[in-house]
Amino acid sequence: MVKKRSVWSKLGEALALLVTIGTHWVVFYFILINACKTKAEAARLSLTLPTEWNLFENLSYVWNYNNHVFLRAFLNSVIITVSTIVILVLVSSMTAFVMQRRGGRLTQASDKIVLAGLVAPLSIIPTYWMLSQLHLANTIPGLVLVEVAIMFPFSTMLYKGYIASLPREIDEAAIVDGCGPWRLFFRIELSLLKPITATVVILRSTVVYNDFINPMYFLSGSKSTTVQLCIYTFQSAFSTDWGHLFAAIVIVSLPPVILFLALNKKIMEGVTMGAVKG
Repeated sequence: MVKKRSVWSKLGEALALLVTIGTHWVVFYFILINACKTKAEAARLSLTLPTEWNLFENLSYVWNYNNHVFLRAFLNSVIITVSTIVILVLVSSMTAFVMQRRGGRLTQASDKIVLAGLVAPLSIIPTYWMLSQLHLANTIPGLVLVEVAIMFPFSTMLYKGYIASLPREIDEAAIVDGCGPWRLFFRIELSLLKPITATVVILRSTVVYNDFINPMYFLSGSKSTTVQLCIYTFQSAFSTDWGHLFAAIVIVSLPPVILFLALNKKIMEGVTMGAVKG
């Protein structure tokens, strides 16, 4: 029997919706509407509609800015994000599978080390020194390794919790049928991890794509700038080109939005199933 919701419950939902509109949708509206204005009108930073719609001109300026530097930065960010997520998914899922399915003191010690990685802060100087020794400083592969190392503990814990909810009988049946360790993981287990993989992809790709601090440190002085650093160039100490800045933000926001719309059905399934066991 379905219980009827009380008036207070409906009022609470309405209040939550109004708060969401005030904290999120107004911001989106503010960015989009100012991206459609001319430079002088956008400098007022108002919520009024533009007297002259200038969105396509602003977008064209951003794409052609400084000999297409924004386009190169956009491609660099996509390359860094895709490379990081592919490596992260493979490494963290394989590690979590071994940690969950095997017992022993070594596994327990590995579990504690991974958990320590969740709270240990990134040390810039030692990390940069290590990248220099590997000849990866100020390079995209070096930044990818840094991003993978930072996000590895969180992703591994998500995978580990989800794998705990999968019955061991699946592994045993596959081994009886002649599956080796590699075939067991890549042909069977990895396909069962699609919900949590979608969760990791969305949560971590957004962080990598929007990262400003790590590219600033580990791509310092490099031509392989990211889109977040490129947006920063639209600001100066004396003036800010708000119309073009908001147009650049609109372009930068499109990939995460598209990715979320494509994979959002898998997010809650992955998170809730991963929380059943640990």
